[in-house]
Amino acid sequence: MKKLIVTLVATILATGAFAQLNFGVKLGGNLSTISNMVGEDSGLDLGDLAKADASQAMKLGMNAGVYAEYMVMPLLGIQIEANFSMQGVNTEATASSSLLGVSSTTSTAYKANYVTVPILAKLHFMNIRAYAGPQFGFATGFNTTTKTVTGDNTNTQEGAIEAGDYSSFDLSLVLGAQYKLTKNIGVDARYNIGLTNVFPTIKNDEGEVTREGFGKQGVLQLGVFYEF
Repeated sequence: MKKLIVTLVATILATGAFAQLNFGVKLGGNLSTISNMVGEDSGLDLGDLAKADASQAMKLGMNAGVYAEYMVMPLLGIQIEANFSMQGVNTEATASSSLLGVSSTTSTAYKANYVTVPILAKLHFMNIRAYAGPQFGFATGFNTTTKTVTGDNTNTQEGAIEAGDYSSFDLSLVLGAQYKLTKNIGVDARYNIGLTNVFPTIKNDEGEVTREGFGKQGVLQLGVFYEF
């Protein structure tokens, strides 16, 4: 028992000796997507366009935030961040009318803004840091821009997805690494793997499922940071 107490005290003292706080700011770009936005597994109704030819592509956005890292050991820190992140996905669907001989293409940009709070375990190896942990995301809005081109005519519409049709909370797993170029400046690369559906299961008044939940986010983030 005495040895155990001595060991615990030594561990606490050692942890306290190495404890320090690091603060920083970060800025970068996003390449984001949402799975199953088109195809048989999609919960979206694209009408006749989806039956012809539909595809999706990553959307470009930006992210910015602040962080604090608490060093619990010489090589291990716990980092908490507060970020603003522009995410979403681009879809496109094309159909041709054999009767009229006219091709119609509809392109839709889904734009979602999030406040994200990652909690990361961070390992230090000289100038390299590797980290992983959960991220809690809170959507501040979900908007769409749809452009339909039919022959020589173009129609553009903007709208918002109603709050009940998308989930305001998103849980992700963050995997990433950093490299410090100088004492204060470094570069950061991470990938956020969505674990929850962006679009939840919807039921009618009788409790019958009218739409299964679908769509998990994937966000590649590249950026720079400044540590004080």
